[in-house]
Amino acid sequence: MGIELVVLDFDGTLTDVDKEAVSFVDGYKNDLVKDLGIRRFKLEDLWNEAESIVDNNQASYGWKVDGKIVAPAYADPFIHSDSVAAVLMDKAGMYLTEEERQAALGRYFQSNYEKTTTVFKKETDKFLSAIKKKFEVFIVTNSRTHMVTRKIKQLPTDHSGIPVLGSAKKYLLSPEWKEVPESVEKEGFGRPLFLRRQQYWNVLSGIMSEQGARPENVAVVGDIYELDLLLPEHKGMNIILTTRESTPKFEVEAVRTSSLGYAAKTLTEVLAHLESYH
Repeated sequence: MGIELVVLDFDGTLTDVDKEAVSFVDGYKNDLVKDLGIRRFKLEDLWNEAESIVDNNQASYGWKVDGKIVAPAYADPFIHSDSVAAVLMDKAGMYLTEEERQAALGRYFQSNYEKTTTVFKKETDKFLSAIKKKFEVFIVTNSRTHMVTRKIKQLPTDHSGIPVLGSAKKYLLSPEWKEVPESVEKEGFGRPLFLRRQQYWNVLSGIMSEQGARPENVAVVGDIYELDLLLPEHKGMNIILTTRESTPKFEVEAVRTSSLGYAAKTLTEVLAHLESYH
């Protein structure tokens, strides 16, 4: 029957998250300057060194929940900043307990997140206008519903008909959920990719139940393979990865070599691929 239902991620998929986070990263660095007691120019040198460590050891750094990496450091500037800051803190002997570390990183995030701007990809407005004419479309995001809804209203066209389901907690692992394996191994990642994201699945399965759709009739579009696409793929849904400059080749290959996967550089390409199912 082809694709009937399309589930879109928001941040990084419909927006240019790298441009949105420029002021966030700048403020984040200023907070580190204060904590480390150094000058900004010195931090830049240290930051570049730590960044190289993170980027060259991608299997060891990322968004950790209960000690497990649930999304890679390269996923977005927010996770990347936390990963680089963690290296700097280790070297400086600061915030060494898990509780202290998370409190400091959370403080940096909260004090700077409001500095982010909204920068949609240039094709987003036309993409949403076109896709909602041909498919049932939902936006499923970790961000809060009202924040995403408010941002979408900034687009030239009215897209209020597209439901937004926020706070999906795609990062949250539920060890007690036995419906899927704990993790899978994929070539190039160098670490296990955790599957038991039950709350995310509850959102997806709720949409399917509401729409009367089966997994094979669903396409999930996102910019982070293990956060957005890994579980849907395991459950038999079609997946489309929207790549960024920081997306590594092994992640693209993981999608391209999947019988259910497709990797696209633009939203225009995403639309063309979805239309090919008709």
